Amino acid sequence: MKCLTKNGLKWSYIFKHWIGTLLLGNILVSIFPGFNPINSSGIGLTILISILWLCYSAIYSIPTLVCYILAFSWFKDNTLNVNWIKMTLILVTLAGITMTVALTVGSMEAAIYYSIAAIITGILFKIEKV
Repeated sequence: MKCLTKNGLKWSYIFKHWIGTLLLGNILVSIFPGFNPINSSGIGLTILISILWLCYSAIYSIPTLVCYILAFSWFKDNTLNVNWIKMTLILVTLAGITMTVALTVGSMEAAIYYSIAAIITGILFKIEKV
């Protein structure tokens, strides 16, 4: 069974983009030592912190995901070019990241890393039509 909108867009793009943004954002946060929450000496502790940070990021990004799903749902009745849809969805993700960080007084460094990740994954993944 395929998950499609009425105009033939696959819903899998949303989840690939969301999960890809979380994973790449987590990697970017881990790479840059200025934001790393704990500079650990052991690899096991580093992996544990990365997993916990990924879980935290997933929960933290649920409002953005909801806005993203609503925007994607709106496009089911539109006849826009797929590239415009993709660009709009990336912008919705960036707006969601920025608003979430602003409302929770989060780290702007993290917002920048996750925004970069959202742009990269949004461009890399393809919105498929059937």
